[in-house]
Amino acid sequence: MRTAPFVSTAPALLEVRRLSVNLGPVPVLSDVSFTVSAGERVGLIGESGSGKSVTALAVIGLLPEEMSATGQVRFDGEQLLSTSERRLSELRGNRISMVFQEPMSALNPLMRVGKQVGEVLRVHRGLRRAQARARAVELLARVGLDDAGHQARAFPHQLSGGQRQRVMLAMAVACGPSLVLADEPTTALDVTVQAQVLVELRQLVDEEQSSLVLISHDLAVVSSLCDRLLVMYGGRVVESGATAELLARPRHPYTAGLVATSGAVSPDRARDGRALPAIAGTVPELGSFPTGCVFRSRCDRADEHCELPPVLAGGDHQVACWHPHTHDAFGGPLETPAPGGATVDSGAPR
Repeated sequence: MRTAPFVSTAPALLEVRRLSVNLGPVPVLSDVSFTVSAGERVGLIGESGSGKSVTALAVIGLLPEEMSATGQVRFDGEQLLSTSERRLSELRGNRISMVFQEPMSALNPLMRVGKQVGEVLRVHRGLRRAQARARAVELLARVGLDDAGHQARAFPHQLSGGQRQRVMLAMAVACGPSLVLADEPTTALDVTVQAQVLVELRQLVDEEQSSLVLISHDLAVVSSLCDRLLVMYGGRVVESGATAELLARPRHPYTAGLVATSGAVSPDRARDGRALPAIAGTVPELGSFPTGCVFRSRCDRADEHCELPPVLAGGDHQVACWHPHTHDAFGGPLETPAPGGATVDSGAPR
């Protein structure tokens, strides 16, 4: 974990501008914008169905055929949405890599795992078969796989979930990528193995000096690993900011709900046995989110203003809300964006 906030003056490595994705006529993402600097770790958080995974798939060019994307996705200045599949194939696994949530569905069940790791090196680095095999064993050992030479000869079904995820990590960093996308990489693992895999992921991106986009619904995971967070709901970014600031002073009612329901972020409540609160309602089905503010059907602050879509505004800590929280966890006043994007001194909480 970094001991100081991440600060970069370098141009953005990844620049996403007004990214929208539709499933036929149904919007899945709407005007998603963010940047990732070289070496920065950015977390995408939110409940299932918020659009996090679709965002990553759009970036890497792996959207299902029935989905279409508009907007801009620039990687190192190159527009990816309009580039060829051949060019995308050159980038994937080489300069951009992805760690999927369930490695069993991402790994080839008929190919030994060492060969799968080596295949990345043969395709993108031109290594001969023996060289790729030896390097694959080194990578598997590097990600913490015991007896890597023996495990390299195993098929995916012969490994545990944690071992398979380590294989995915080895494949992801094999070519020293500039950007790693990790989609819920520890969801299916038990707590002990999850912690080990996260340590390995952190070490790998640090050693390779890679940027990281980490998708998770687990605030404890992102708080330990990410410099900055984007909160997504209904296919939109509703809040963004530095991790410590956003978790300590959530401004959007949805973010405040996520923080309140997380025992890892609200340890005092969890320790003394008090029940953690829940966010009212459930995430609507795709195509059923309300117009205007996408969270208003679940928000106790919603009024007639919320029938219009709010604008993400507020400098380093941005929020898209007509009625953002105006006090931090200790009752201190915040400066919050007013309707229309202006910033005003907060008054009494709603």
